Amino acid sequence: MKSNLDVYIKKERIKNCLTVDIEGFIESNIESFKIDTKYLNKKKENYEIERNVNYILKLFDEQNIKATFFCLGRIAKDLPHVVKLIANEGHEIACHSFEHLRIFNIKREYFKNKIFFAKKELEDISGKQVIGFRAPDFSITKDSLWALDILKEAGFIYDSSIYPIGMHDVYGIDSANRFIHYLPNGLIELPLSTFKFMGQTIPFGGGGYLRLYPIKLTMFLIRKINNKGHPCIVYFHPYEIGPIIPEIKELSYYRKFRHYHNCNKGTERILTLLKNFDFCPAFQLIKNYL
Repeated sequence: MKSNLDVYIKKERIKNCLTVDIEGFIESNIESFKIDTKYLNKKKENYEIERNVNYILKLFDEQNIKATFFCLGRIAKDLPHVVKLIANEGHEIACHSFEHLRIFNIKREYFKNKIFFAKKELEDISGKQVIGFRAPDFSITKDSLWALDILKEAGFIYDSSIYPIGMHDVYGIDSANRFIHYLPNGLIELPLSTFKFMGQTIPFGGGGYLRLYPIKLTMFLIRKINNKGHPCIVYFHPYEIGPIIPEIKELSYYRKFRHYHNCNKGTERILTLLKNFDFCPAFQLIKNYL
């Protein structure tokens, strides 16, 4: 039986943010490595997304947890029933751009048109205001900071695209604030979680980092950040814990390790975090901390 003190401590624990980036495995990696055209099958990819999202929703329901789902606009267009189901289950719908394309590789006007369209599609289908955005591959970098003003113009309230690191070959802004803060244009930034080690800022807590790091190390780092009064941002993709992950046989051993390692243990890892820490959607985190 829990004591009153136990209940009090539970209520006072830092709430972390649980997020899911909704996309297929192929479209997620189309700009990361060469993919033979034989693997480009939208029907199969949509089936993969639907099966994996249903699995995640069932898992979250069993754990009585709510999260933020960053959905591509093209999924709202192609799989509206999936977006509607996520919203009806009480989760936050946020925007993950229209297509899974790195922002620094596309033109401003194209991005603007697509982001306005994606936001409206997600809102029309979910029946709720969409206030959050996360760029594919965290591609708001020093070369694409212009996107933040477009997000503000489109009516977003927060962004979660900036990795405050300088070590990655695709994304990151090494000088960025590591914790939740206001951007100069008034948007709230939820940066992805990092820790300091030997003077370097190191990413953790999501995607490949969540799969590749020992789970005890991830838990240690979350506790360390929480003990300093800050929440952590945890994220994963449906194919990292769901039943379907397409196999690309031609991948190098390095790529196979990077993209497939521990996918079969994804559910176990997420459950471990859910049982040891408190989580909430991004919109609730903003309300609690700013």
